Amino acid sequence: MLERNPTQGELAAALGMEEEDLSSHQTQAQVRQMVSLHDTTETSAGEEGLSLTERLPDPMAARPDAAVLSAEDRSTMRHCLRGLPKNQTQVIVLHYLQEIPLREVARVLAVTPSRVSQLHHQALGRMKLAGHKVYAYA
Repeated sequence: MLERNPTQGELAAALGMEEEDLSSHQTQAQVRQMVSLHDTTETSAGEEGLSLTERLPDPMAARPDAAVLSAEDRSTMRHCLRGLPKNQTQVIVLHYLQEIPLREVARVLAVTPSRVSQLHHQALGRMKLAGHKVYAYA
């Protein structure tokens, strides 16, 4: 027993790694400052502010503009559908407005998945030719 702390070289050799790797691991393992998500912070005016929990965005919350964008997209979609044949309109409505997967649309319409794919492609092509923005839907 050496009765002293090992050097970086001795420690790295005992662990079977390079000194640079050991140094990197030691840096990553250092204690970081711990903070509570419930502690409040002071504002620049010295007043009590919000806690970190109150400052973090809720990942499950909808974006404030999502409802407006969705309503605009749906309105544009409905306008685009007016010029499509009935079978293509059904595919677009079921898939984009009712959010049914194309494979399930095929089952609902009693056609093959490849036929639904054809109708879907044709509908998007017609919408694009008509000058409607279809990139948001495809």
